[in-house]
Amino acid sequence: MMLPLLVVALLWLGGCFHLITVVGAIVGGDSATADEFPHMAVLGRSCLQADGGDCVDGYEWFCGGTLISDRFVLTAAHCAHTGMSHPPTVVQLGAHDLRRPALYVGVRDVVLHPGYGGVLAYNDIALIRLESPVASSIQPALLWRSETIPENVPLIATGWGKLGHFEDPSMILQRVQIPIVPNSQCNQLLYRSRRLRHGVLPSQLCAGDPNGGKDTCEGDSGGPLQLKLPSARPIGQAYRYYVVGITSNGGICGTVDRPGLYTRVSSYAGWIDQVLEQITPD
Repeated sequence: MMLPLLVVALLWLGGCFHLITVVGAIVGGDSATADEFPHMAVLGRSCLQADGGDCVDGYEWFCGGTLISDRFVLTAAHCAHTGMSHPPTVVQLGAHDLRRPALYVGVRDVVLHPGYGGVLAYNDIALIRLESPVASSIQPALLWRSETIPENVPLIATGWGKLGHFEDPSMILQRVQIPIVPNSQCNQLLYRSRRLRHGVLPSQLCAGDPNGGKDTCEGDSGGPLQLKLPSARPIGQAYRYYVVGITSNGGICGTVDRPGLYTRVSSYAGWIDQVLEQITPD
């Protein structure tokens, strides 16, 4: 009897606080295929304990990201800000199974959005500059620049996070389709809290299954919410991915009427362009 009571208590707490900070995994999805999401990145840092359960190949892989150029990875600011006691030092690209290391690239520096404050859940966006450019064979994602998101195209979230709020992170890249929740509705579901003092702003978006069971979760933060659309070019890949959102915050993963909160990329496309133009390769 103790376990059901514990779950009920935790769900009640989630309802009271409404927005619990998570280092954003995929709930209710399935395993992606190898090379399906070539732009997918995962942020790592050296393990504090070599025998730690979350360590793989000497690194703790703790947040996601999106390759958007040969030198930059887009992620959440709370995954990479300078105030972290243990910030990311390496990015892995081309990974599918974290137990089989792919391409490791060092982190040169991190550019946080100037409006990110560390406490509130706003302007949760950052750019990681890599120490060296990646090969052109690794296809970056494109930025979704329109405020309007097509209703007939499913949004896909990806990550190596937890498979459930009380479960372990996945070693295999996961994917899940989740619908957009309009901001007006989301503001009624995610009541204002210390981190969401001003409610859900236009620079954010919400997504989640209203019936629960499909969601991002702890370990998915910084990863993309994306569209897969046919490529305009007749030669090359048949489809291109557009990053629409950045996994930012959420509550107990997969809860009914508790959508996840994402940074809306179109609201920051100008800032991203400016950073990429100002920071020229060495």
